[in-house]
Amino acid sequence: MMPFSFAFSRRGDQGETRLSSGKEFRFDIEEYVRYFSKPIPPRLVDLLRIAAAIYFTDRLVRRKQRKQQRYWSRSLALKVKVNDAEFWTTPEIQELLIEAIEFLSDDRWNFTFEQDDHRPATVVQGNLFKRPEHQQVVLASGGLDSAAGLGVQLANEPSTVRLPVTVWHQPIQRKVVLQQHRLLSARFESLADPLIIKTALIWTPELKRFRQESSQRGRAFLFTAAGAVAAAMIGSSSVDVLESGVGAINLPLMAGMVGSRTTRSCHPEFHRRMARLVSEVCGHRVTFFLPFFDRTKGEVVKELTDRGLGELSHLTVSCVHYPLRESRHKQCGVCPACILRRQSLAVAGVQEQEETYKFDLFDSSQNANNVPRKQRKYLHALLSQVVQLEDIQSALSLPPLIRRHLFGTGIVSAEHPVETATQVLRTYRNEWMEFIAQAKSRGISWTNLVASGDDATEGVTRAIA
Repeated sequence: MMPFSFAFSRRGDQGETRLSSGKEFRFDIEEYVRYFSKPIPPRLVDLLRIAAAIYFTDRLVRRKQRKQQRYWSRSLALKVKVNDAEFWTTPEIQELLIEAIEFLSDDRWNFTFEQDDHRPATVVQGNLFKRPEHQQVVLASGGLDSAAGLGVQLANEPSTVRLPVTVWHQPIQRKVVLQQHRLLSARFESLADPLIIKTALIWTPELKRFRQESSQRGRAFLFTAAGAVAAAMIGSSSVDVLESGVGAINLPLMAGMVGSRTTRSCHPEFHRRMARLVSEVCGHRVTFFLPFFDRTKGEVVKELTDRGLGELSHLTVSCVHYPLRESRHKQCGVCPACILRRQSLAVAGVQEQEETYKFDLFDSSQNANNVPRKQRKYLHALLSQVVQLEDIQSALSLPPLIRRHLFGTGIVSAEHPVETATQVLRTYRNEWMEFIAQAKSRGISWTNLVASGDDATEGVTRAIA
């Protein structure tokens, strides 16, 4: 119904690569029409087109020599066909667009917009979705944060209807989200049917020559744009991003993780920049809100469990490598997302099912002590971070690295005061120390890296080296 195309190139390329919807990629903008039973305003269609073009370009242009910081950034040119080229080429809109995506991806972007004069008739049909009024849009990825946060919101505010928006970019993500929805909707009437937008590359012979970039920072731009458009369609002025405070702050794990080398997908400054852009596109103020900024992931999952919804955590996926495409295991167990998942579930007292992870760093000494050293690098990095957090006593005594991260990147603001960020990090550190003590009691050897006193930092440093 709404075909479009875009072209991209990287500085130094001899030519550009052009992709067309239905041929090289699929992005179901028309799902909004089916869901809401009304046309999408042209500028909102354009926002979705631009967001999809950014996402697919980010996937197809691989970063070079990622171990070296100076090779991280790319110079990318993107040409998109839009319905209102005059609007998108104004200097003010171009500036807002570039400010948002460059903060998120750490790349240099150059945008060109071509007028799309082909406007097919929009067919509006009835649908089978519940569409109650006074809805609040929430981003739902299928991960632990979004599922737990949604469950807690429904339990605490049963009179507010939640509309989950999912960008379906992984093979069975839709299935995961629908499983979560069935469990929650059986208990709460204030949960609208999810809006799920299919997003996929079609691997034609031309595209198979590309090697995918694994960082894919542009995905967050697509997610937030999708949520903003849904909010605009129901006349709402905000989108909830259900990330914990620890995830939003996202302290760098290792030396050299500056800029977008540590993901900024839920960074408050990215949300502020994105809000300025989408507000101009929508014609009214739209904001992105982090309702759980004052809590750790463990605290959110604990509240979910206390509400009798602990079963929901088993229907979530956290692994950055998911799915592993193995018959026995779906999650690796050693990436940062898997480790933080295990830590938060331990805080909540949730026992995971057997063989959930390929590598088990936590349950038994027999399994944990046999995990290869190369598979423990992220665990060691997280332990080092826990040691650094020992020095946090108050907002007035932040370690220099943490202070620079909180203030230098724009995390701290009137909405997110430094006192709140400090308390979240202190709670997170205390959770880890209890988690480590439990693992130590089971004879797990990596716990020896975090000792008391001055030996702690030295031990973790040796482990990472």
